[in-house]
Amino acid sequence: MRNGGKKSPFMFPENRLKLARLIRGKGFYVRMHGYEYLVSHDGRFLCLIFLQPNNRIIMIKVFKWIEDSHNQVKEIVELIRSIDSVSELVFY
Repeated sequence: MRNGGKKSPFMFPENRLKLARLIRGKGFYVRMHGYEYLVSHDGRFLCLIFLQPNNRIIMIKVFKWIEDSHNQVKEIVELIRSIDSVSELVFY
């Protein structure tokens, strides 16, 4: 089993809700639906986050039309890692 057999904390709804709260706390807009998050900033889509806790994978689609999108997504990744240090991050 990948990652030492540890389970993703995102298996639990309270951790998925916590992530949405943390992202909002940084000033981003978040629309959450189950395991998916649409994140925007200043009225522009920033990224999509797809959690796959059973596979321990977190997929992040970054939209490049925000000038500072790299740094903003980096900030969000730090929030994700504060909850789940086990899952593999995949950017596309």
